[in-house]
Amino acid sequence: MSTTKSTNGGTTAATDFFSDMFKTTMDMDKMIEAQRKNVEALVEAQRVAFEGYKTAMERQVALMKEAMNEYSNMTGDLFSGKTPEANASKQAELAQNAFRNAFENSREIAEITTKTNQDAFAVLQKRFTEGVEEMKSATTAAKK
Repeated sequence: MSTTKSTNGGTTAATDFFSDMFKTTMDMDKMIEAQRKNVEALVEAQRVAFEGYKTAMERQVALMKEAMNEYSNMTGDLFSGKTPEANASKQAELAQNAFRNAFENSREIAEITTKTNQDAFAVLQKRFTEGVEEMKSATTAAKK
């Protein structure tokens, strides 16, 4: 004698439960559109980064040319003093100016790259925020 009771109603309820659980709740067109927007955001972020780093590189080249011209001009001044003390003083002054310029130039390049990173990240952050809102609206629409 079997103690198990078989009912078709219970089996149907379980089947309905699991089939509802695995139903697609997202519109495939919306998912494809979201992925297209994601790729566009990545491409835009890459473009922003490329342009920013290109600007930084061009500025570095210009600063290097300026520095080379300054160093060429400085070599003539290194020994222009009438005494060794005057030469040493002039060398210290030139070295101080060279270091100051190098630090200012490094700061300028750092500011360019920082702004570039922030701008590229802002593109991705905006898309992420939009994506979250799209997911919220898609799941809300699926619940209805």
